Amino acid sequence: NFQLGGSIPKSKIIADRAYNAISISNAYGQLTPVQDVTWDPRKDPTRLSLNFGAQPVANDMRPLGPRRGEVYIESRRAEFSPNINANIYACSEKNRSVTIATRNVIVSDTESITEFHRIGPNEVRGINRLAVYLTPNPNSREGVLWQEVRGKAVAFFDYELEMQRLVSNSSPDERETRA
Repeated sequence: NFQLGGSIPKSKIIADRAYNAISISNAYGQLTPVQDVTWDPRKDPTRLSLNFGAQPVANDMRPLGPRRGEVYIESRRAEFSPNINANIYACSEKNRSVTIATRNVIVSDTESITEFHRIGPNEVRGINRLAVYLTPNPNSREGVLWQEVRGKAVAFFDYELEMQRLVSNSSPDERETRA
């Protein structure tokens, strides 16, 4: 369990959210990928600011203007399997994303739930479920639908993960670990 907005975790590995946001954006092959991320875990570990790359164009080839996003981490939880030999780690994180574009603001709430299994010293596999929620805006159709579903998730996306350690010829002191 982690307390949001508190001190930086005492773990030896701290997620590099700026690096991860850009890497995930590139992996999804977005038309306008995340280009720059501002994240200061010492000042506010619960907020990321994203700037998107090249400006998208409309069907008539007119530029739509710059886009940026603000991500607010609302809660997170992590657990290890009680069986020390199981090599299982589970975590979840709920966030609100606000994408700001010219004359348009999009708000979305998501929850990411992941279970990791350590297969060997250099391999981890996982299952990730992304739950998508409607937002409680009383002035929109989505807000009315949010009330009808009583705040429950309306879509789920499941992903299988396979990760292998990149082996480096450098010494352990020279390696940089990102999570």
